[in-house]
Amino acid sequence: MYHAKKRWVYPETDAAAIEQLQTELNISEQLATLLTQRGHREPDAAKAFLQIEDELEFHDPNLFEQMPKVVERLKRAADEGEMVLIYGDYDVDGVSASAVMWHALTEIGVMAECYIPNRFTEGYGPNKEAFSWAASEGFTLVITVDCGISGIEEAALLKELNVDLIITDHHEPKATLPDAFAIIHPHIDPSYPYDKLAGAGVALKVAHAVLGRMPDELLDLAVLGTIADLVPLDGENRLLAKLGLKALDESKRPGILALREVCALTDSTLNEESVGFAFGPRINAAGRLDSAMPALQMLLAESVEEALVLANQLDKQNKERQDIVKTIAKEATELVEASMTDDRVLVVASERWNPGVVGIVASRLVEAYYRPVILLCHDPKTGKAKGSGRSIDGFDLFKELSKNEDILPHFGGHPAAAGMTLMSENVAELRRRLNEQAESIPDETFVARVNVDLKLDVSDVSLDLIAEIGKLAPFGMGNPSPRVVVADAKLRDIRQIGRDNTHLKVQLAGYKRELDGIGFGFGHVVSEISKMALVSVMGSLQVNEWNGMRKPQLMIQDIRVDGFQVFDYRGKKNSIDELRQLPSDATSYVSFRDESNEFSLHDFKTPVKRFVVLLDLPDDETALSDLLNEDVERVYCAFGQAGNSFFEKLPSREDFRTYYVHMATCERKHLRENLIRLSIERKWTKNTIQFMHQVFSELEFLVTMEDGLPGVNPEAPKRDLTEAPCYKRRVGREQLEERFVYASLAELKERLQSLRSNKMQEAYT
Repeated sequence: MYHAKKRWVYPETDAAAIEQLQTELNISEQLATLLTQRGHREPDAAKAFLQIEDELEFHDPNLFEQMPKVVERLKRAADEGEMVLIYGDYDVDGVSASAVMWHALTEIGVMAECYIPNRFTEGYGPNKEAFSWAASEGFTLVITVDCGISGIEEAALLKELNVDLIITDHHEPKATLPDAFAIIHPHIDPSYPYDKLAGAGVALKVAHAVLGRMPDELLDLAVLGTIADLVPLDGENRLLAKLGLKALDESKRPGILALREVCALTDSTLNEESVGFAFGPRINAAGRLDSAMPALQMLLAESVEEALVLANQLDKQNKERQDIVKTIAKEATELVEASMTDDRVLVVASERWNPGVVGIVASRLVEAYYRPVILLCHDPKTGKAKGSGRSIDGFDLFKELSKNEDILPHFGGHPAAAGMTLMSENVAELRRRLNEQAESIPDETFVARVNVDLKLDVSDVSLDLIAEIGKLAPFGMGNPSPRVVVADAKLRDIRQIGRDNTHLKVQLAGYKRELDGIGFGFGHVVSEISKMALVSVMGSLQVNEWNGMRKPQLMIQDIRVDGFQVFDYRGKKNSIDELRQLPSDATSYVSFRDESNEFSLHDFKTPVKRFVVLLDLPDDETALSDLLNEDVERVYCAFGQAGNSFFEKLPSREDFRTYYVHMATCERKHLRENLIRLSIERKWTKNTIQFMHQVFSELEFLVTMEDGLPGVNPEAPKRDLTEAPCYKRRVGREQLEERFVYASLAELKERLQSLRSNKMQEAYT
């Protein structure tokens, strides 16, 4: 067996709904299944989802209750020449939202400037110093994008300074809202029909309203924040993402062209992965390590040359960010392992960490431990700790943090992610409280699980199937890329790849088809999966294009082997070190004849663990059967590794006759030296001589004489060699060797599996 790292959960299926979608929409069973699992059970709803650009239009932005008020105020600012400050956030959503808002406002004649706070000196969201500066510089209107809904004190300050404040945001609001001129927020406005917009999406609605038309030319910017901020890609967000990705791919904006070049995507069709794994990290890198303004300047650049300089700067910062993340992740993991392994909520802090990247590290720790994680950075100068948290399904991080406002003066976010600042002296108290709050959460919430969309055979996977699945794109929150399990497949090949062998490549075999699989970071499983095993592999399907060929490929996310496994180490050189790498708490090393001190050997009658290393064989099959109980998941056949005399033939009767004649006729004083000469002539090993001597001794043909040397017993009765107990054992062992040492791997597994099954059957009867 090989246990999956997560619990695979298969959803219930509605056969009638699936059949109806297949028939009425003329789609495959797999696509119909995926649609029903995503809640699109009726043909009209499924069609609207698949063809959303034809079935849905963007909602009227004036459905926001206060949007007309916002439009009037912004047009007045344009008419009267007021200075307007666009106050954004330092992540992709905030930067792209700022760019969208700037283009819209400048188009109607507003004198607009952008301001993005520094994560390290100002923190998230509005701050009094920045707002005071804005008033002193002559700005009479501030419009926030992707932030502001928690800035109650900051809003009050602007009011005192006679500066109007328009808040556009999408983050979770607190019980009290800021006293602003207007608030555009899909969560708190019941008149707007869709409440899941990202900050960039909200900015696009404002742009739509002030321009009096949908600004299609800004979709390439708005899609960046929509996808990168991980909002659900359904409803209006799906429409924005689908049209936005097309606009992004066709964009001639210098900043986008520069990003394509530094990401080596000039010849690729841009999709949601391009944003999530290429554009997004680079735009984010600026704000994570320093000021986010270069990222905004790149998006607003008017020439490719200017944009390319900035894009290369972002690319360099992203590489630096990757190194920092790696270091912090290692240190944070060590802290967790040292003292917090029993905590339900992990709160980890250090003075050495960069607060700009701790959110990324928190996500990695959530993946590793499947618990809510908060990473904080102590600042000894201010006595404050600043950081980010990430959560799991079933633990609403924003809600749980809200219960601790007395020690959390600044925090904001979503159920799954949050940022916060608190006094360093209160970090331990926050950890204690959150863990106490988590005690009421059901235990199963903290068991990692993954929803599987489709269970397939290798023969089911084709380019046509991948094309069908692709109709669900773009994928993201609320519409994840389908996870499939290719179940109980035969292994055509399994091997490590990559410079340091950390990655995995498998070739799965099915009826008239084969399927390649790639698992990044899965190289270690090669030693834990037998080539004879039937494997179930979970992951996502994609098309692998190489050298003009296109074929399906599975990107591996988890692996499981349900059956009993047998590993072949027979005659394998240098296998001792490999066998020692097996986990000691799960492995028993078994020798039926303790002839070696290489290992800590266990008598086969004692309880054994999940993994059994057979260093030799017993004299009969019963002893081997007794070992293989139902708890044994793997057997490593390392016959001969304990120094036993395998692969030596049973001495012939001529060998026995020659040895007996030698003992009977050789002069006593030449007995040893002549035996050495004879063993060389007959090619006898030391083990062969010892065995023949033991047989004759048990039959009483040889006895110890007065001089201490063996001699022939003239009174010994006539007996056959087979009457000697050791001869019988050796014959039995040779028969076992024939069945197990010289068998093919398939035969070896079949015979051990049969012994195990018989033993299990005996246990249940």
